[in-house]
Amino acid sequence: MLALVVACVVPRTATAGRTFYGWLYGPEVMPERGVELQTWVAEENDKYGTHGKESSIWWGPLVGVSDQLELSLPLEAVWAVADGAAPSFTFKRFGIEAHYRLVSQDPVEAPALAPLVRVAIKRDVTQRNDVRVEAGLVTAYEAGSVQVVADLGFVGELVPNRVHTEVHPALGVSVRVDGELRLGAEAYSELSLDSRGESWAVVGPNLSWTHGRFWVSGAFGVGVYHVGNAPRVVWGIAF
Repeated sequence: MLALVVACVVPRTATAGRTFYGWLYGPEVMPERGVELQTWVAEENDKYGTHGKESSIWWGPLVGVSDQLELSLPLEAVWAVADGAAPSFTFKRFGIEAHYRLVSQDPVEAPALAPLVRVAIKRDVTQRNDVRVEAGLVTAYEAGSVQVVADLGFVGELVPNRVHTEVHPALGVSVRVDGELRLGAEAYSELSLDSRGESWAVVGPNLSWTHGRFWVSGAFGVGVYHVGNAPRVVWGIAF
């Protein structure tokens, strides 16, 4: 009984579903039966020739199905404006997403190299016939206080008589500098594979901090192709 009470009242370090990056997914997943509420807030400013601006929010619970598999149920909303257009704000998408870590997450057994597979399917609320399919491979390597992550994502928007595809390659490094405070840098891009979309890319610093069951990470992406800047902040609270 005493052990149960201690487990309930003593703060735990949040190590589930966490990422040390702003735009990259991390290799961690929720432990079995663990639950976390996660929120992402992002901006994309001065995009393309129309100087578009976009702010988006992603919110949803993450649930540990096993120690290597987690599910999330995201809701996405977007505010956007561009030259010659009126601002719009809408509930954009909802769906289900799965992350499967291919190796153990146990601190004793976990290898230095940790791959993770991500798949998602989402319904577009504004375009009723649009189905969005996402997939990705995240590979992380840890050596002491340094973590390096490569994240290759794929997006397909499936509409009758029309298909749009993108790849989202990204690379990041994060270094522990003091306790649970980490600093690093990352590069992220969204590259259209057809004429139905445009591409953009950013590079910039990132920061991450964990405090008990709460964690927050963020990056300030400086535009290197077709965008002015793209900051993003992600945080989670584990239960």
